[in-house]
Amino acid sequence: MKTMEEQAAGKRSLALPITLVLLVFSLIGNVFFYSQFLQGKQDTRYRTGQHIIETAVLTKVQYETLLNEANRLLELNELGVVPGTSPGKGDLTATRSTADSAFIAEAYLLKGEKPKVDGINTYFQQIRQSLDELHNLKQPMTEQQVANLNKIRDALNAQYEIIQKFNFDAAETRISTIQLASGIDWLELADQLEASIASQ
Repeated sequence: MKTMEEQAAGKRSLALPITLVLLVFSLIGNVFFYSQFLQGKQDTRYRTGQHIIETAVLTKVQYETLLNEANRLLELNELGVVPGTSPGKGDLTATRSTADSAFIAEAYLLKGEKPKVDGINTYFQQIRQSLDELHNLKQPMTEQQVANLNKIRDALNAQYEIIQKFNFDAAETRISTIQLASGIDWLELADQLEASIASQ
């Protein structure tokens, strides 16, 4: 018959392997759940990066459309064509567009700040109003109107050059898209764009 000491030793010899097995399974479980947590964060950052790229692309296209519109109005004026009476007016007005503050708003959100974009939206609304008035002219532009249009065109061009510096190629790889969610290589562009708008 085994003594109490022998029984206790047997229990201890079984307890250690069982404890080690449980510990290993616990560690495996923790690693699995942590990897799932990290994957979830990466997926969220990837979606954020995709949205940033989308707003940058949209902003670039909006600037291109506005610039084309302003340049076309200036060309018509040089040709002595009054936009509001031009037979091809429909072709010009069909391209009308406006820009918005989505790209700059994304920068505020990434910084954890409430977007302050009312002034930016007002700026673009005023540009849209100015271009619309020129579209509807029934007489040639005055010198002041031409000067104002040139000022609008130059400002839009300066802002367009800023958005063109955005790394649109980031959309080609997942890691580059994720990096955008950290603000790498684009937050300063949003700041420059905002400053350029504010200076007008």
